[in-house]
Amino acid sequence: MINPLSDKQFKQLHESIVWSERQLEKPRLKRVENISQFVGYHYSDHGTDKRIPVSFIKLAVNIFSRLLAPKAPRALITTKEDWLKPTAAALELAVNEIPGEIDLQTTMKALVIEALFSCGWVKVGLHRVGEILGHDFGEPFVDIVTLDDIVIDMGAKSPELIQYIGNTYWLDYEEVMDSPWFPKKNKTDLKSDEYKITGDGGERRAEGISVDGSVELFRKKIQLRDIWLPKERLMVTYGVQTKRRLKVFKLDSPEQGPYLQLAFDRVPGNILPLPPVLMWRDLHDLANSLFRKLGDEADAQKTVLGFSSSDDEAVTNFKNAKDGDGIVYPGQEPKTLKAGGIEPNTLAFFLQVKDLTSYFALNLDSLGGLSPQAETLGQEKLLSEATGAQMRDMAAEVIAFSKKLFKTLAYYEWHDVVRDRQLEKSIPGTDISIAIPWNRQSRLGKFEQYNLDIDVYSLQDDSPSLKLQKLFMMLERLVFPLMPAIQQQGGSLDAQKILQIAAKYADFQELNDIVLFMEQNQEQLEEQGKMPLNTTRTYERINRPGATERGKSQILQQALLGGRPQEAEMAAIGRSTG
Repeated sequence: MINPLSDKQFKQLHESIVWSERQLEKPRLKRVENISQFVGYHYSDHGTDKRIPVSFIKLAVNIFSRLLAPKAPRALITTKEDWLKPTAAALELAVNEIPGEIDLQTTMKALVIEALFSCGWVKVGLHRVGEILGHDFGEPFVDIVTLDDIVIDMGAKSPELIQYIGNTYWLDYEEVMDSPWFPKKNKTDLKSDEYKITGDGGERRAEGISVDGSVELFRKKIQLRDIWLPKERLMVTYGVQTKRRLKVFKLDSPEQGPYLQLAFDRVPGNILPLPPVLMWRDLHDLANSLFRKLGDEADAQKTVLGFSSSDDEAVTNFKNAKDGDGIVYPGQEPKTLKAGGIEPNTLAFFLQVKDLTSYFALNLDSLGGLSPQAETLGQEKLLSEATGAQMRDMAAEVIAFSKKLFKTLAYYEWHDVVRDRQLEKSIPGTDISIAIPWNRQSRLGKFEQYNLDIDVYSLQDDSPSLKLQKLFMMLERLVFPLMPAIQQQGGSLDAQKILQIAAKYADFQELNDIVLFMEQNQEQLEEQGKMPLNTTRTYERINRPGATERGKSQILQQALLGGRPQEAEMAAIGRSTG
């Protein structure tokens, strides 16, 4: 068999990888620094050198990751070919079982967090665990590849133009030596590697934040690297420290390959995006520097008594006297002396930096539901919609990534010729479901014939509280207005069922014990459906001055800088924003 990658080609590939690794040193350093700011001072001995009393980075990352990856995505798989639609429906059922099997929800959240700090990559494929009838078989996997481990062609101007991409990883040495996946001749005299938690050039890695450099291993390890060559459709696996090729093979994978990228702010002409955390970092540092200074000023504040008398006995009598006691004090009355304290200009500047941090992070107060940002409901709705428009741009990137991911999972699920699934298919219009087989024999046609249209859904939060809000909205906006038409067509409203659903989603099952229903026969139910629905609504408008965190901050800044806010504005400072 002709070697698909000559020695000369491999040498040139390795030299290019070494060059690309040098270009990644600064981005990797910044990522680790930002993660240190995320964990703060108390997480470990290798966190930040200074305390982080106001961690805006952690607040923002938590809010964005919750909004962008609240749950694992699912897919709708369709095809335009009528005779292939039953198989496409079965493929959809099979693919949608994978997220639960591999805990895709946890992976998606970790991926979004990686994309906030740098760029998110995943490696998608099948675990190779053996060989049957000449075919590899295993379980699908979606593994996070961090910036510390990614190997990417830094000479490319966009992800579509890369000549190679891969990742570095550690495996147990004995497992590699015993694995039939790597040819024996390539493992001759192969030694284990010295395990380290630093980069090839000694640079700091993210795991170095929680552990030190001297790691005591239970089993020996070896450092390997997978490199995907898109043009050649080759996967190259070699030892990083030994530079020995262990396996080079044609990889049966989708067109986009096994590595997928999630990026939020792409930079023209550059392979790496501009991560959001990098944009928040300067304001985060400034805010914490100011707050530490305010804390030092508060600690340095002193309030003492100044005595003008030189009579030590009089001073002692004053100091020892209790409230209400009478003493003889011939000297002048002591004076209260104050020194230090918080500088108003510094506090006003900190409040301004706090508002700017929220502004550049797409209005954190609104995104996180921390407090209302406008004094009226209409203004709040407009502000939320404007904030949501920017968030939808980021969500669109997550959805686009998810579509690529599910196309890859569908490809591997289709070409898994060994695994046999039993799928549950619901019969439309009934509560009945039947078991259908999903295996090599049940698949009609070829994967390329399907031209699958994959629509990702269920990325948004679907918690019980949100379902309860949806129930109320549907009743108010659809059911109640359409109730006359529903009754004319013989429909009726099942109040008992509505209360049961509301009690379930609100986690208040006691509601079913409070409201009791008598058993009714069919004639009573039909008669009830014919009764007109009369509703009376009373709207009461109460005008109360509003208060927002940003408004209160601006009023306080004005006062601290010597301004004279109006009496009503000063009253708003003490008013709740809830």
